[in-house]
Amino acid sequence: MSRINLLLAVLFLATFTTGCSDQPLSPTPSDASGVAVGEMSASQVIWPEAISIPTGFEAEGIELGKGHEFFVGGFSFSSVFGPPFFGVDFEMSEFAGAIYKGNLRTGEGAILVEPTGKPLSGLSYDPRTDYLYAATGFVDLVTGSFTDQGVIVYDASSGDVITEITFGNGIVINDCLVTRTAVYCTDSFNPDLYKVVLEKGGRLPSTPVFEVIPMPGFEMNTDGLGFNANGLVGNFDGRQLVIVNISTGVLYLVDTESGEASPLEIEGAEQLFVDGDGLYLDGRTLYILQNFQDKIAVVQLSGDLSGGEFIRNIRGEGDNQLNTATTIIGFRDSLYAINTDFFERILSGNPAGVQSEVVRLRK
Repeated sequence: MSRINLLLAVLFLATFTTGCSDQPLSPTPSDASGVAVGEMSASQVIWPEAISIPTGFEAEGIELGKGHEFFVGGFSFSSVFGPPFFGVDFEMSEFAGAIYKGNLRTGEGAILVEPTGKPLSGLSYDPRTDYLYAATGFVDLVTGSFTDQGVIVYDASSGDVITEITFGNGIVINDCLVTRTAVYCTDSFNPDLYKVVLEKGGRLPSTPVFEVIPMPGFEMNTDGLGFNANGLVGNFDGRQLVIVNISTGVLYLVDTESGEASPLEIEGAEQLFVDGDGLYLDGRTLYILQNFQDKIAVVQLSGDLSGGEFIRNIRGEGDNQLNTATTIIGFRDSLYAINTDFFERILSGNPAGVQSEVVRLRK
């Protein structure tokens, strides 16, 4: 593969990132005494450093749920990137559109939502309603077709589909974020922010409503494939969001009422975060997952989110390495990233035989 095509693949990958299952989660494991692990104290349970998800599951988004629960959504990196960049045709992943639900404490889990054949990318959970929002849509890089883009809303306990909200075609809905009064979604093709309106308590209107908010000031990179807005984070009030441009590495502060986007003023050794994919905000500490660079940049933001200072990079530890991870979550003193094993998955010629992991790193 030429260096140009590899660069295009790198620029595109993390721009991503109905059916339900009545299948229950795996039974809670027991220790030798027969005491259920779930009933043991936290100090008695070894929190796994890596959690394997089903072999062949091409995960892109990861999100926290209740307690120690986490979710990952099924994308299809092999069929999306194989033909245009590696000259290899693959069928759609058998897990495309599936959602796997696991437990950070025990490492156990099972398929919550059965595959639909429609890939999922970014996820966001609303504890008020127990709804899980998933960015979705079909992507064909050979024909340049991007269709049926929007979000699917699931019951996070049963896996039932609550509703699907379709925004349209010719856009790429990448990531989503639940706030008090809306769910915001990034479009990697255009400098627009999509807003799904929520009612009191996080309820969806009987007929879902969405708005398109232009983001003046958000500079697009038109080189290569032209993918830009990716991960987003913000306070629960939803007044301001921080969005990363994966192509340029610029962090933007976006006013959700006006749509005005302003570059953050970052000080320190690193100021741009090319390959910036999933974001995680802990207070005023921002963690930026840079997928193809296999690292997480740490930036301490100012109180008003207008700027910050680069602190350090977090990389893998021992056998617990980042492998083209796309998104991250945080729990207590740890970060959890979902590896894609991107190159191994495609170059092996057998994507369905590769098993990825959720890896744990210290903050």
